[in-house]
Amino acid sequence: MNNSVLEITSKNGSALGTGFVVKLDENGGYVATCGHVVISCGDDILVNEQSSTVFCNKYSDGLDLAILYVPDLKLPPFQLALAGESKVKVVGYSKIIGKNKKEIISNISIKNGVEIDSVKSIKLYPKEDICEGYSGSPVLCEVTNDVVGIVNIKSGQENYAISSEHLAGLVDVSLNALCNSNKVNLTTKLNDIDKGIIHSKLQENLDNALSSFSSQKNLWVTPHLDKTPEEKSGDTDRVDIATLIENPHSVVIKSRQQYGATSLAHYLVNQAWANESPSFWLYLDSSKLKPHRKAIEKEVNKTLKRLGLSYDDIECVILDEFSLVINNASKLLTEVNEFFKDKPIILMYSLDENPLVNESIQFPRKFTKLFLWALDRKGVRSLVNNYNSDSAFEDDTRVLNKVVNDLEALNIPRTPQNCLTILKITELGFDDSPVNRAEMISRVLHMLFNIDEIPDYKTRPDLKDTEFTLGYFCEEIIKNKKIYFTREYFIKKSTAFCTENEIDLEIDVIFDILFSNNIIVNRNEGFCFKFTYWIYYFAGHRMLHDSDFSDYILDNLNYLNYPEIIEFYTGIDRRRNDALKIIIKDLNSIERIVNEKCKLPEEFDIFKLAKWLPSDKQLESMEKEILEGVKASSLPDEIKDEYADRTYNRKAPLTQNLHNILEEYSLLRLMQGIKSGSLALRNSDFADKKLKHKLLDSVLQGIKQLTNVLVALSPVLALDNEANVDGASFVLSGGFSNKLDEKLNEIITCIPSNMIDWYVDQLFSQKMGTLVNNRIGEESDSFKHHYLNLMLIAKRPKSWESNISNYILSIDKNSFYLLDVINALNSEYKFSYTSDANINKIGDLIKLCSGKHERLLKNLSVKKAHSLSDNYLPDRQV
Repeated sequence: MNNSVLEITSKNGSALGTGFVVKLDENGGYVATCGHVVISCGDDILVNEQSSTVFCNKYSDGLDLAILYVPDLKLPPFQLALAGESKVKVVGYSKIIGKNKKEIISNISIKNGVEIDSVKSIKLYPKEDICEGYSGSPVLCEVTNDVVGIVNIKSGQENYAISSEHLAGLVDVSLNALCNSNKVNLTTKLNDIDKGIIHSKLQENLDNALSSFSSQKNLWVTPHLDKTPEEKSGDTDRVDIATLIENPHSVVIKSRQQYGATSLAHYLVNQAWANESPSFWLYLDSSKLKPHRKAIEKEVNKTLKRLGLSYDDIECVILDEFSLVINNASKLLTEVNEFFKDKPIILMYSLDENPLVNESIQFPRKFTKLFLWALDRKGVRSLVNNYNSDSAFEDDTRVLNKVVNDLEALNIPRTPQNCLTILKITELGFDDSPVNRAEMISRVLHMLFNIDEIPDYKTRPDLKDTEFTLGYFCEEIIKNKKIYFTREYFIKKSTAFCTENEIDLEIDVIFDILFSNNIIVNRNEGFCFKFTYWIYYFAGHRMLHDSDFSDYILDNLNYLNYPEIIEFYTGIDRRRNDALKIIIKDLNSIERIVNEKCKLPEEFDIFKLAKWLPSDKQLESMEKEILEGVKASSLPDEIKDEYADRTYNRKAPLTQNLHNILEEYSLLRLMQGIKSGSLALRNSDFADKKLKHKLLDSVLQGIKQLTNVLVALSPVLALDNEANVDGASFVLSGGFSNKLDEKLNEIITCIPSNMIDWYVDQLFSQKMGTLVNNRIGEESDSFKHHYLNLMLIAKRPKSWESNISNYILSIDKNSFYLLDVINALNSEYKFSYTSDANINKIGDLIKLCSGKHERLLKNLSVKKAHSLSDNYLPDRQV
């Protein structure tokens, strides 16, 4: 919903305020703001850079409210409500370093019932300043996200908002009921000793939930709880957990497995009791409940008796481990709802990752939806610091970087459990950092198969034998395309393979180890590997040992369906020349097919025309280059006409045509081929040198071809913000301009950096530094040369700064390439977690770019650029 909070500005940019959507009709939307904001903007009022008209302004009537109408606005409107006892937050715009930025101020206490000149108002008590640009901002209830007021004035150091009831009458919308606290005082009389005993029992439950490895202390890290799903992380709306404890209400917290939902549930219970005035939250485990009232009542009474409490003491109920996997899930939820119809319920909902399962739960009451996210870098740092409090490692930041990088290499989420697993492995050998996922997973398996306790009467499985056997089992999964299996089938199939190959393994022990460590998990259709990379890892081992299966994957482009198999196959011994030869041949063939069918001109290179600060004439030249390039291609007429008719909305027919285009031009195959080739090259340290250079050339040519196709499609993206392409989707995200010509230019100029985002982590490792440095000296193609330099900026191998400084000095002072380099350097300077030495090098290179562009120095060099003012450097934001 934060997307529905909008920037209000004058056409010349002299005025700034905030507005928000309150109502829609067939042709547009109504945006609420302050009357004084409208007056300060004058005749030309822009809402998110779109023209608007004044529907009404009550400022002269003594009510500082106004409504603007914006044609074609389709953002969802906020609900209005009366303010209750809950805390609030404010979302609005302010100027930061010369730019307008939307920010949230949360956890604000309020005072209701204030009147200022007969206007019902709310006094706000924020912990940080609410500055001028926030005028017109919505005041949102932290519990319901309804608008309870509109920020309008600041008296001295005090902030006020107009009550939403004044706004409701202006646009004829209804007001929701106020949100009051559900706090419940204990009815059972307890002394301090009794309270302490209960606290120790609740703490014990939390400790058990947090437990991981037997030799490790329990650690708590405050999780990221949000009103927005994690996959839409660009629109974060974080929830303060303390606010949820202060204002218990019915919510469903959706999370993926191992995100720490059970730990969060016990933390909420524990913290509610730890308040100065304890309140009791009842914890129930769905997997241990039967969907019958008597069974629920028995479990509730058992817990209450153990703690010496009564039903009336319950303030809130947490129903944990709820998912579609449990039997009679809907019926269980209905029975729990009926039993606790007078109590708030927090439902910890485990998301099923099986895409074949459609959710069909009917919620028996209104739940506010919240989502548990994986840890951000700040959360990982907190966990690392706590883990390292006994100085297991010398440098917290170094360990943090390793944990984050290893998780990214493994392509698994930053859950507390995953972070702790990496830390445990790191304890065994910090300095020997693996460079590919095959080694990383091998280390994880080594730890699991050698640290976990095995019953005395069982034999510890040999890891190499285990990998060999599981390779066969995963070959069957891939060939049969059946990911689910029973425990009995797993044991029978694997045992038969071991017998045939005269291998002694206790398969039931292997299954139990994999299951207890969540490598194999239970779903409603049976057991399966939790993450597909486990299947591909074991299948990679199978390719190494079985030539028939290797041929099955490598022949007829089959590996394009499973790029990760190639990653693991090449990463096991790092010298799979056979795979490299096949990928080079296939990738070159796919690239030629795309090129022949699209028939984009050989000289089609928009970035040669692009400039640092393009003039109108240069922009026209760029647009002409795209138009002529598209005309000369064999793309359908719909795409060719898109540039000339770009003011028309043709979304419906274009979506269908684009699907056919991309099927015809094999673009998805090209993208998969680039990924496979990148992963193979990244892991092939010991492969033939000539093959590595040939594969790098094939990957770079594929990236260039993909870039040119995206440039050709840029008018479509500018119009519709998305293009769905034979299973691949290109979607605009971030703050693109609303003006079509500006937006088209922004799309084109961000494509090279997107190519880095998509492929650099798959393609590059620190061990490839020499290969890339050598290739830069030989590369004659301007785009490929530029891409290689962007790789060096992003990954910074040994001597990277020397190549970048040479590149900066070699390109035109007004070229797009120089602008792209300084943008990449600025981003790294602002956000990168790296050494002080690297930060200084990046800073000097930024000054070098600025010095060249502005002609600040004669005989420009890095040494001379160092003397330039630090005002050329952005602020560090880490």
